[in-house]
Amino acid sequence: MSVIELHDLRKVYPDDVVALDGLTFDVSAGEIFGCLGRNGAGKTTTVRILTALTRPTAGSVQVLGLDPQRARREIQSQVGVSLQQAALDQLMTGREHLVLMARLRGLGAAAGRRRSDALLERFGLGAVADRYVATYTIGMQRRLDTAMALLHEPTLLFLDEPTTGLDPQSRRALWSFVSEFRADGGTVFLTTQYLDEADQLCDRIAILDHGRVSVLDTPSALKRGVGGKVLRVGNANPEHLPGVVAIVGEQACRIDDSTLDVDLSGQEELLPDVLAELRRAGVPMARVDLVDPSIEEVFVRLTGEGVDTRGMSERAAGVAAIGRTLATGRGGGAR
Repeated sequence: MSVIELHDLRKVYPDDVVALDGLTFDVSAGEIFGCLGRNGAGKTTTVRILTALTRPTAGSVQVLGLDPQRARREIQSQVGVSLQQAALDQLMTGREHLVLMARLRGLGAAAGRRRSDALLERFGLGAVADRYVATYTIGMQRRLDTAMALLHEPTLLFLDEPTTGLDPQSRRALWSFVSEFRADGGTVFLTTQYLDEADQLCDRIAILDHGRVSVLDTPSALKRGVGGKVLRVGNANPEHLPGVVAIVGEQACRIDDSTLDVDLSGQEELLPDVLAELRRAGVPMARVDLVDPSIEEVFVRLTGEGVDTRGMSERAAGVAAIGRTLATGRGGGAR
């Protein structure tokens, strides 16, 4: 059963900035659906349309069987939303945020306190619950924002780049929570720029490029289907790079710590020459493997290497539109 359905979705901001251009996909109940893309690819605009915070220019949208623009209150009462910028008051405590949200969600005083206490403990915030949010780390603030999104026990959760700026421990803690939420029967729509995060968590991934779905599949199928293999070399160092770069080109080589990855996409016939060069350079052949590309390599192959300045204008248009919405009081407030 699909809990989200998009068909030919378009969003054009003023000055003809196209954020979404024919976006079509569906999300099944009980899956973690990942949405990847460069800055300005349309990820946040998609979340805002699905949560009834932004109107589409054209196309059809259904969330939990409802049209977000005709059933805004019903949808916002059933979904949880954690946006990129956590809407937290720096001069309120974590507990005060949750208790206030409980009242806004219509929970009774006692039920609201119980639910707030449970979420504070679940997200590791019990010890700092009565401290001002201004004293929280970025990781604490992101966890509090996610806890607020879960206060009314939604079955569908939208997380818009939830781990941006977090340390590795905080990222893994949120990963664990997302997996637990899905295991309990929930559905998650996740946008992220961390490709390992999508690979680790998501059942399916849509890669957006200029407001369209470039490709949509499971992480394993994406890595198999993009074509081309990656030569992974252990015990390598930068001194081994020049000879390999001369054969396959600089863009095909990446070294991280002591592991060298050589992207052979479209030039697999050069594998014998690369191996011969590595052997000549004294690299131990016992640590050489031929593997499928990572999600990062899939992403780069599909969206390109260079910086996309188009995304900057889209983001500016989106921020301006949000400002106009707030100024006119038509924004609503899903969480």
